[in-house]
Amino acid sequence: MRLRTVRELGLLVRTERKRQGLSMQEVADRVGCSRQWISALEEGRERLEVALVLRTLGALGISLDAMGPEESGSAA
Repeated sequence: MRLRTVRELGLLVRTERKRQGLSMQEVADRVGCSRQWISALEEGRERLEVALVLRTLGALGISLDAMGPEESGSAA
């Protein structure tokens, strides 16, 4: 899946959380943040702490792969 926006990332997190039958609070407890922070991530709000975003993805078992322009076929 290719994510292009923060909103798409939030939708991915929400979809996986619900697929696993977890509440926002349960995910927040796993990550060590507030339920409000999880809500902000799922809503696609910008300016969220990257470390917490990565911990949230990890808590849900979502891996993140990054490619440079040469690998993805995009021109720099």
